[in-house]
Amino acid sequence: MLKRLTEADLPALLAIDSATNPHPWTAAQWRDSLNHHQCDGLWQQDELIGFSVCMITLDEAELLLIAIAPQWQRQQRASQLLAALQKQLLQQDVVTLFLEVRESNTAARTLYAKQDFTQSGRRKGYYPTNQGREDALLYTLHLEDKA
Repeated sequence: MLKRLTEADLPALLAIDSATNPHPWTAAQWRDSLNHHQCDGLWQQDELIGFSVCMITLDEAELLLIAIAPQWQRQQRASQLLAALQKQLLQQDVVTLFLEVRESNTAARTLYAKQDFTQSGRRKGYYPTNQGREDALLYTLHLEDKA
């Protein structure tokens, strides 16, 4: 089940983000997003198992962050979360969804390709790594094509 996240969910969000993100957000960054962006959680009964954060501007949205808790990965949960998010965004008259992903994140890139995202650009040296910097690949999904 997908539902809007609140500050009460902050401990679970911080735990999932820390377990899945090489540069997790701080509590202050999460509070800001909870107040200014669309933050949705994927729940399995009473347990938060994943989340998405979108910044919506008029008829476009940017997926800022998406994650599934490690113990729930490789069970189609990310696909489930993305499908629910796309349906929700369409209901809000959003027609285009953008995102960026580390070039080395092949699992995410495979997921986005299966969800019909297309690579639309590249940001050279965007993400920090232990060895320097890594490119970000930009992806676009036209939601009206999925309706």
